[in-house]
Amino acid sequence: MTRLTGALLVGGASRRFGSPKALARFRGETLAARAHRLLDEVCDEVLVVGKTGELGSLPFSVLDDGGGPSRAPVFGLVAALRHARHEVVVALPVDNPLITPGALRALGEASAVPSERIPLPGAYPRSLLPALEGRLERGELSLRGVNPRALRLPERLLVDADTPTELTELERPGHALVVGGTGMLAGLTRALAERGHAVTSVARRAVQLGSGVVSLPLDYGDDEHLAGGLCEAIASRGPLELAVCWVHTDAPAVPAAVADALAPGARLVQVFGTRIWLLADVPLHVAYRQVLLGSVGDRWLTHEEISDGVLEAVDADRPLWVVGERSERQVSD
Repeated sequence: MTRLTGALLVGGASRRFGSPKALARFRGETLAARAHRLLDEVCDEVLVVGKTGELGSLPFSVLDDGGGPSRAPVFGLVAALRHARHEVVVALPVDNPLITPGALRALGEASAVPSERIPLPGAYPRSLLPALEGRLERGELSLRGVNPRALRLPERLLVDADTPTELTELERPGHALVVGGTGMLAGLTRALAERGHAVTSVARRAVQLGSGVVSLPLDYGDDEHLAGGLCEAIASRGPLELAVCWVHTDAPAVPAAVADALAPGARLVQVFGTRIWLLADVPLHVAYRQVLLGSVGDRWLTHEEISDGVLEAVDADRPLWVVGERSERQVSD
């Protein structure tokens, strides 16, 4: 794979937002921390570029963009290309909270931007640095047309938040799917509903899990039944923005089918008991997360501990999360 440098751009003016966007919170963390974390998942180094000393509460150092009073992102990109250890820089504005690691990696591998009209987030090879420096000398601050390579991404992934109201709307709990959530994950299913999610629970038998949860009984091992059920759920309750799946290897097609049905920017959290069988081809519009269940001392996790641990994993939004203690001996399903 291509070695990448991530450039988190934090030098914007945030005029419409009314306060520094980098410090605004989204799903329990600042936008800057979130964007840095996503870049760190796919890049070999991450540079934070902006105005030195302006955002003192950030937990990482800021490379000055050299643009003086100008807030144009081209200054941050040029500074990143000059200081990057690697030949390709993936530049990410701080206010794109729905972008996925897969989309960032795809842009980097292709050295591409979403389109000529949308140059950020985007990947820029160092070979473009002379052209960018020439633009700065001529006073041309737009990045449009600098990189001719385009990799089309779903527009939803590129949504930015220009006002606090827009950010709040992006954070609002949406439609969540739980596959296999009527047993040991019943507590998680209820907790998501209590948080305001419209929850669809897919299981082989109907179980009443309280207000906000719609039970969808079907044999999810049957590909056609599952596809039809997902379409029905989306049509009645809206796009799926979060999915938690805990299924055994007798239903191997479930994670891929769920991933394909998710809205751009959604998260797919796959839970594993003892045997790990990862989703092979993760669509770039989905953030794929793994949760490994272990034990506590010499006993297995309780149902409550499992639900609480998976809920923590949903909140943490990390590539890998372990609940309890896990040993290499836990290898059978």
